[in-house]
Amino acid sequence: MTGGPAPDAGPPVPPDRGGRRAPRPLPLLAAAMFGLLLGLYALVYAVALLAAARIDRVLAVIGAVYLGIAVLCVWGAVQALAGRSGRMLVAGGAVIAVLAALGIVAALGQGGFSLWSVVLLATGAGIVVLVNRPAAKAFITARGAGR
Repeated sequence: MTGGPAPDAGPPVPPDRGGRRAPRPLPLLAAAMFGLLLGLYALVYAVALLAAARIDRVLAVIGAVYLGIAVLCVWGAVQALAGRSGRMLVAGGAVIAVLAALGIVAALGQGGFSLWSVVLLATGAGIVVLVNRPAAKAFITARGAGR
């Protein structure tokens, strides 16, 4: 065929100012949406822990940690969607995945099983994998280079 890019030309790169922007790649969109969901989960969990902090001060510290994770995930998702950086989103997903893995180990140590921890582990690891896909990396690199 003549005219038009080859099917294996790679992800579209956003043009410079004044041109029409290329759409965000699906892996980046999925990672950002998962990041927003995990951020919302961490925020709800932080509020519950901070509300229970009257009973035990350790819960206040854990609640503050989850509040930080919520900010990390939400701000990272916004940064990734803007094409600035995916590092914060990857860090938030990795922290959630590590905490979920610790939850799985703790549940198995007590003779139980936590399906919710498996879901959180898969979602956190999925964010890390999706942001590191070539299409997402190319989009972030192209958008970051234009600034």
